[in-house]
Amino acid sequence: MRLPLLLILLPLLALTTDAYIYGRNLRNRSRWVKILWWSVTAIVLVAVFVAVLFQFKFRGTIDINVAMWIFYGFFLVYMPKWFYSICSLFDYLPRLWHKRRGRWGHFVGLALSFYVMGSMLYGAFYARQHPVYNYRTITFDRLPEAFDGYRIVQFSDLHIETLGSAGRYLPRWVADIDSLHPDLIVFTGDLVNRQGGELPRYMPELSRLSATDGVYSVLGNHDYGDYYHWSSPAEQEKTLQQLIADEGRMGWHMLNNRSVWLHRGNDSIALIGVENWGMPPFPQYGRLAEAYPALNDSTFKILLSHNPLHWRHEVIPQSNIDLTLSGHTHAMQLKLGWKGFEYSLAEPMYPEWSGLYTAPDGRHKLYVNEGMGCVFLPMRIGARPEITVITLKKEP
Repeated sequence: MRLPLLLILLPLLALTTDAYIYGRNLRNRSRWVKILWWSVTAIVLVAVFVAVLFQFKFRGTIDINVAMWIFYGFFLVYMPKWFYSICSLFDYLPRLWHKRRGRWGHFVGLALSFYVMGSMLYGAFYARQHPVYNYRTITFDRLPEAFDGYRIVQFSDLHIETLGSAGRYLPRWVADIDSLHPDLIVFTGDLVNRQGGELPRYMPELSRLSATDGVYSVLGNHDYGDYYHWSSPAEQEKTLQQLIADEGRMGWHMLNNRSVWLHRGNDSIALIGVENWGMPPFPQYGRLAEAYPALNDSTFKILLSHNPLHWRHEVIPQSNIDLTLSGHTHAMQLKLGWKGFEYSLAEPMYPEWSGLYTAPDGRHKLYVNEGMGCVFLPMRIGARPEITVITLKKEP
């Protein structure tokens, strides 16, 4: 959406909503109630106008966390109002039969608006700071015997710049991961949010991560700095290379279109990593055949690829890679579920958006981690930060 259109639609939608609620519930209230109502509207709209203008028109001139909390404040105010307005409009249906206006929509809308506001407050001030640990045992018939029971910890999408107050929890997250005593730790991209200069202040903590076979990572779409305003392409490239070097200084091993061997006794498996693979028109830096030329050999293979779409479009058709680990989707930081059913707005864009998937051939498997950080809004509803503990198991 272009900036001018965004600046028009947001205030228009907000003002229309406020005018409707005012006309229905507040026009007979006291003068001070009316002044308070429209004052809040003015403050919120001015704040979001400034945030949108500086964040998108003059990129880099406003702190990203300030902008995120302004956007959050806007939606915290207006999402409940929108839900209330939609529900309460049903009260006018009896007018079609010349009956008096109903009241059920009003009460349902009020209840729903408080639920939405409560969910948003919970998602911002608790859920985004407290990750869930998902334990998955995944079986394979080709897994070498020596790797039966091999434990991998995966985390993804830290978006360090946007951690804000949640950054104080990072030492606890690192300690918790280390306490799992994994054989391998993998990070599947988007370590930073806009540019590599965000990383140095967090390097001492992240360098504490350790596993028997080491810590491996790949680049995500945000790591390249494509969402930052650079003075020149050379500056962008220099910062990217600095990010890669900094990860190395933390003791992490970057797999940029390359692979390594992991050994247990006389057995070995291949760990492959590709750069970010995006759907056009986004860049496709990933080179799977370059990372591991013998894509259909008999070796058991694990692939780190940030975007799960890569699995469907290239991994399955071109290889016999056993397990792909991805992130990227965040489950849109909003996941709805009830008794085994789960849905996220990520699903229309990403058929594989969270959890474990198996291809129709039964051989290719994919796990999509919901990530740790946030983008745009500093909250997670139903999609808490995720740390995944994967145990490889050989089929009997």
